Amino acid sequence: MDGILESPKVKILEFIIANPSSHLRKIKKNLGFSMGTIQYYLAMLENEGKIKSTKTKFYKNYYYINESDDQILSVLNLDSPRNIVIYLIQHEPSTHQEIAKGVGLSSSTISWHMKRLIELKIVKTEFSGKYTIYNLRDKQNVLSNLKKCKSTVWNSMVNNMADVFSAFEK
Repeated sequence: MDGILESPKVKILEFIIANPSSHLRKIKKNLGFSMGTIQYYLAMLENEGKIKSTKTKFYKNYYYINESDDQILSVLNLDSPRNIVIYLIQHEPSTHQEIAKGVGLSSSTISWHMKRLIELKIVKTEFSGKYTIYNLRDKQNVLSNLKKCKSTVWNSMVNNMADVFSAFEK
């Protein structure tokens, strides 16, 4: 009897592992369970700490997480630190000034985010004369996690473009 009750939960978790950043309707469509069953087990999995959700304007996306992924995803779901990380992926190694100029944020804002990225062990520092050089600690892991939140990144880009177009209409 216990295996029967676990079946939807296990199938939902397996689907999220195989399809990171899935939203409720996508999970329902692919697994065929009722909306209530999906919502119940998603809440259960989230309460157990096996998955995490992020909300965008239109969707709530679900991800399978482990401890290190949770830290990286918490950063990649925010615009400014995500932009810094993406800049580092493309321009590694970089100085503080290069990052500020490349991302278009103030030096103090970059300092604040870099301190957090270093504390979370996403970015490491090296010193070269009077300059601090920034590198990603584990580029492959960051890329893997960036892929997990691609729909969140995409939705954010679409929302920003929609805001730009609506500003032109006014």
